[in-house]
Amino acid sequence: MKALVLAGGGSKGAYEMGVWKALRRLHMKFDIVTGTSIGALNGALVVQNTYHRGMHLWLTTDFYKLFGSELKDIADIKKAIKIYSKNFLKQSGIDIKGYDNFVKKWIDVNRFYKSKTDFGIVTFNLTTKKPKLVTKNKIAKDKLCDYIIASTSCFPALDIKEIDGEKYIDGGYYDTLPINLAIDMGADSIVAVELDSIGLRQIVKDKDKDITYIKPSCDLGSFLVFDKKVIRRNIKIGYNDTMKTFKKLDGEYFTFRKNDLERNYKRYGNDFAYVAKRMIGINTKKTLNQLTSISFYRHLIKNSFNDKKTMNKSLELLGEIFEIPNEKIYDINLFNHILKMKFANYEEKEDELIDLNSIKKLNFNKAINRKHIVKYIYNFMLKPVEYHKELSDLSVLFPKEFMGALYLYTIN
Repeated sequence: MKALVLAGGGSKGAYEMGVWKALRRLHMKFDIVTGTSIGALNGALVVQNTYHRGMHLWLTTDFYKLFGSELKDIADIKKAIKIYSKNFLKQSGIDIKGYDNFVKKWIDVNRFYKSKTDFGIVTFNLTTKKPKLVTKNKIAKDKLCDYIIASTSCFPALDIKEIDGEKYIDGGYYDTLPINLAIDMGADSIVAVELDSIGLRQIVKDKDKDITYIKPSCDLGSFLVFDKKVIRRNIKIGYNDTMKTFKKLDGEYFTFRKNDLERNYKRYGNDFAYVAKRMIGINTKKTLNQLTSISFYRHLIKNSFNDKKTMNKSLELLGEIFEIPNEKIYDINLFNHILKMKFANYEEKEDELIDLNSIKKLNFNKAINRKHIVKYIYNFMLKPVEYHKELSDLSVLFPKEFMGALYLYTIN
């Protein structure tokens, strides 16, 4: 049986909606769904097969009406924690009555129980001080929403949920990614969605199971802050990461159309590798000794250099440095064009300008500006061959930025 396992992670749960969108595009169906915290809520939506309803939930809900209007428009996690902490000191967490009504609004109990897909949920019983793992056939209809709320009660940020006289809190206090629960329910093939969230995680007890992990390719932001722009971005990233996991799109931090990176390598790969060796000037013994301490230079020197992998990493690094949005799906030619435009339009401030005559004049206090480092190295590459010594030194000091500048030099 095939299972979908959804991690907890508060507002990061928007990423799971993007994953679901991609899984639908891939025509994947599941016999079992398990979830913890926000993964339990999203999981229930998957079981009842209400994708559009779930997407509407994430895109239209004003979560700050549920969890405190003071948090609205706060992007600073320290401020958010301070406000949550104040509520905790007053009443052991933000009152979840509004959240109770919210869950009951979006969960269609009858549709849920008519579904053939099994469901498992993780919460933690504070009364017994033991985890509570319950499955669909063990949850009474009138208690379904209560257990979902209990699993998502992120104590101490949110208040404790009481069920039948016992107190429950977030399932992340036991297992934020309930793969073992899915295995216990009979799963032999699993798609597990991680959210890099705070919480405990149980070691997978059966290593022989077929498990595909879908992991965020970048920081999804704080699990406490429900910013609408971040939610939309994370939905897109969830979709992109899933399609990349199943080899339908290319890239790591960024996302490219299928086979675009291969075409890009065929176009620029030979020049990239050739220019790398020529620019570094690897013929001197001293340079060789310096460079062999850095792995990809060592491979370059020994002719086992994976120039395709290095070139792809370099172009993605440049995208990060020059702050290209990473939630879009790019055509590689467009991406290269954006890179060149961003680089060409980058202007150093007057007090950041550096004399390019010698590396000895490099100001390391200013060198933390990675755009500046790339431009500094790139300008050295435009100099005559006698500047190989300075380039070699720069390649040792800033290997990633050096390869980024080298990629720019190759495509320009």
